[in-house]
Amino acid sequence: MPEWDGQGLPPVAQARVQRYAASGPWTSLLSVPGAVGAEAAGFRPSGEVMGCVVQRVGWSATLAVTALQQITMRAEFLREGYRATLERLRREAQAIGADGVIGIALSVTPLDETMHEFVALGTAVRAESKQRPGFVFTTELSGPDVSKLVQAGWVPATVVTGFGARAVVDYNMQYQTTVWSGNTEVDAHTELVTAVRSAARTEFGRAVRESGADGAIVSRMTLDSWQLGEVGVAGVASVFGTAVARFHTGAAAPSAALTILPLDRP
Repeated sequence: MPEWDGQGLPPVAQARVQRYAASGPWTSLLSVPGAVGAEAAGFRPSGEVMGCVVQRVGWSATLAVTALQQITMRAEFLREGYRATLERLRREAQAIGADGVIGIALSVTPLDETMHEFVALGTAVRAESKQRPGFVFTTELSGPDVSKLVQAGWVPATVVTGFGARAVVDYNMQYQTTVWSGNTEVDAHTELVTAVRSAARTEFGRAVRESGADGAIVSRMTLDSWQLGEVGVAGVASVFGTAVARFHTGAAAPSAALTILPLDRP
């Protein structure tokens, strides 16, 4: 297998693209409702695509690095890992002539104490129309959800993420977390989760604006926190979603997925 210089598609992905071009038949990760929903929105599956990157967590072994610096590094680790993974997925979709990728599943899996694998899996689709998008769109939304979105006059633009990281030190925590404290609010934890979620939403909103979209649909939010001794707590929050753009007004999205697909649809 040829060596990869880090540019373009990795050799394995390039081989996958060549197989699609040579064989003709496509594969899909969509469920039956997902495939029908994509077709109802005017998209035909072109093949399954993947982006993958293995990244090392940049922890420092020195005690001079503060807890805030460490969690800031973790947020940047997640930010860069997902960015690179989604970009490789987009390149692969572009290489097989797709117009977008729907139903994207994002995951991160620890391989050991420092190495983590980021993976983005989705189904590339091609618009069944003469007018084509000027870029490859990406979305975590399913086929039926994309169909509803298009019928309401919106199109998915790109998967967007936001991350927030912080450490809080509060000496009252050692008294609020004992077995004798009873049911009581832990101020440090409340401050932490409020701050990191707010920071993640702010970064998410900024990413939506920078994409040029009109709005976004949040698909999920995560929170990872841990204590720092008896008087501190740290955490990282994340927000995932799809930036969307309006292409016409006046339509309304159906309230439920189609149960009957008209056979006379053009």
